[in-house]
Amino acid sequence: MSNIQGAPLEEQVKKLLEQNLAYSREIYSISKKIKSYIMWGRIMSLGSLLFFVIIPLILSAVYLPSLIKDGLGSIINPTSILNSATPGIGNPSIQELLGNNNVNQADLVNSIKSQGGAVEAYKNILELYKNQ
Repeated sequence: MSNIQGAPLEEQVKKLLEQNLAYSREIYSISKKIKSYIMWGRIMSLGSLLFFVIIPLILSAVYLPSLIKDGLGSIINPTSILNSATPGIGNPSIQELLGNNNVNQADLVNSIKSQGGAVEAYKNILELYKNQ
């Protein structure tokens, strides 16, 4: 049995199978390259996640508390405020209140009243920072 081209059908099937095998090998090599590309993309994605998110979070958890303690401790030091010579703010009752961890609200209100009220207390605090 022959077809239009004159070659036997078995040879045409054999030729088509060889072409199919060549295409399959080419597709296989391309799919291996794509698989490698996807794998490296995932590795780079994980690396960038580590580098830009996880590592900074870990470093900030380790170093940030000491930086905040040292930095803010030198900027805002309650003992330097209390030991200043500003009238009204160096009140011993305020020093005692701030020196203790247990702040009594009534004592705090009384010390503010002894300075002339909340407005005067704020003025004293602002004057203190202005003088520094």
